[in-house]
This record gives sequence, C-alpha cells and structure tokens, in this order.
Amino acid sequence: MTRVKAGAAVLVLVAALAAGGAAAARTPTPSQKAAIVAAMRSEQGDVAIQKVLISTANPSFASMNWGFANNGFSALHSSLLGMSKGEWKVLWTRDLEAPADGACVYAPATVARDLFHVSCPPASALHARMATAAERTGILAGFRSSDITPWAKTALSLSHVCVSRANRTWAGGVANFESGSTVYVFFRHKKGWRPVFESLLQQTPPPPSAIVLSLASCVGYNPADYNA
Repeated sequence: MTRVKAGAAVLVLVAALAAGGAAAARTPTPSQKAAIVAAMRSEQGDVAIQKVLISTANPSFASMNWGFANNGFSALHSSLLGMSKGEWKVLWTRDLEAPADGACVYAPATVARDLFHVSCPPASALHARMATAAERTGILAGFRSSDITPWAKTALSLSHVCVSRANRTWAGGVANFESGSTVYVFFRHKKGWRPVFESLLQQTPPPPSAIVLSLASCVGYNPADYNA
C-alpha cells in the first residue's frame, strides 16, 4: 500500500499562503529543490523524483512529479506542496494521469493555473457549508435507512456533514467507526436526503466532478480519489 493520501488538516495551511499574480512556473534553486524533495521523502519514503517546479504566481507553492519503483517501472504521481512557517508540506497528491482540478481546493486559482494548467471554478463553488440542524437530521435518517449504506448501523457517527454551495441538492459526510476507519458518503436530495455513493463498497457511480470538488474542503477527502 502506498502512502499518497493528504489529510484534511493540510487545508488549514492554504489560508496562511497569500495569493499572487499569474506567471509561468520555474525550476527551483538547488536549496529549494533539496527542501522540497526532503519534505516529500519524509512522507512517502525514498521515491524517485522526476520534476519539481516553483510557482511564480506565488513561490510558497510548488509541484512535483514522482514515483514508486515497481519491477523497473514507476507509478507516477503529482503533488502540490506549500510552505508554511518555513517548512514545505505536501498538500495534495494525485495519479499523474488523473484530473488536476483538485489543486483548486488546496491552492489559489493563479497557482493551480501556474503549476497544473487548470482553470478553477469560483471560490464559492469550492467551499461547501456545514449542514443546518434540519438538513443534518434528514441526512442522518437517510444514512441509517439506505440499502447503499447497510453498514451504517455499525458506524459511531456521521461527522463533517456539509452541503455543496455549487448545488445545494448535494451533501457529503464522514462515517466514523470504532476501529478508527472512516468512509466518505455522498448524498442527493430528491424527496428527502439519500446516499448515492460511499467510498467503502463503491457500488454506484461517484458524483459529478464539480460536486466532488465543491465538497472536498469541508468533508475532508482528496478529490483525486473520486476522479476530480
């Protein structure tokens, strides 16, 4: 199993990194590259590094292409890193061939365009809101009664329950278990809230990419895990 997940806690770093103007990414200085590579290897081990770029829109952000050795081949990944309090941290990781739009959740739009050549949606479409008490009650009722989540009875709680600002008929939450494991659940409101996708069994199609992106920062998952 590879260690490529970026936890929800890294999202708090983004607020501390000021946005800059648009420009082309550049290669890092030797000292910058050494620090960025050290940050990556401290999290993922002695991986192969293929390309490192610094954003000139905001040099507090960088990208890296890297891979794990596998019978002579490399499983390629791409990561976004951010500097906070003088240290580089891995903010987000995707398979290199997966969409790069998830960078919009973790970095300003100018940086995402600079490093990953993607155009981000408006900020309001990327940051969901917490569900109201009434919404939460309806979402929890749907969670407990749906055939899509038959394991819901063993969950301790449903936390981080959020409603998309891109489309308020979509919501997401995190099912928590005594073992410490978690499952992400997406809901759709059609005559009541019902689960439509969950990350444990994944027996139904994931939500549209725009919805996945809109809920990621509030619910706390990596949008690249769900094709966004």
